[in-house]
Amino acid sequence: MVKVGDVFYMDTNKGRAYLQYIKRVEKFGWMIRVFSGFYTENYPDAAEISKSPVAFLTFYPIFSAVRQKLAHKVGHVPLDAESQKIPIFRYGIPNLRTGKVSVWCFWDGEKEWAVENITDEQRKLPIKWIMNYQFLKEMIEDEWRPEKWLW
Repeated sequence: MVKVGDVFYMDTNKGRAYLQYIKRVEKFGWMIRVFSGFYTENYPDAAEISKSPVAFLTFYPIFSAVRQKLAHKVGHVPLDAESQKIPIFRYGIPNLRTGKVSVWCFWDGEKEWAVENITDEQRKLPIKWIMNYQFLKEMIEDEWRPEKWLW
C-alpha cells in the first residue's frame, strides 16, 4: 500500500532516482516530487533523500508503478500540511506551425487563468501533465526542469 510521504526509487540509465508521493489530486492522480541527483545501489535513507533539492513536481501513477515493480519503496517521511498543498501549475498548447505557446494557463488546484506572457519566475512553475513511466524516466535522465520547457 502506498501512503502520502512514501519515498521510492526508480532505476534509470544514470543510476537510481528518488521520488516522494505528495498527495492524490482529483482528476490528475498522484502528485509526486522528483529529487535531484542519481545514486548507486547504496542509497541514503528516505529521510536523507527527502532533504535533497526537488527537481520537479508532476503527476504520476505511483500505485501502478509499484505494482509493476517500476518504483520501489525505500521508506516513509511524513509530510506536513504545507508540503501537501497544490502549487500553481502551468500549461500551454503549442501552435502546430510555430511550436510556440502563445497563451499560457495557470492552475492552482481549483481555478485556472490564462496569460499571454510569462515571467522567468513563472517558467519555474511545475508543468500540469500526467507522466507515464517512460516519459518520467527520460525527463529524470535528461535532468529536466520546468524552466527548460520554453516554447
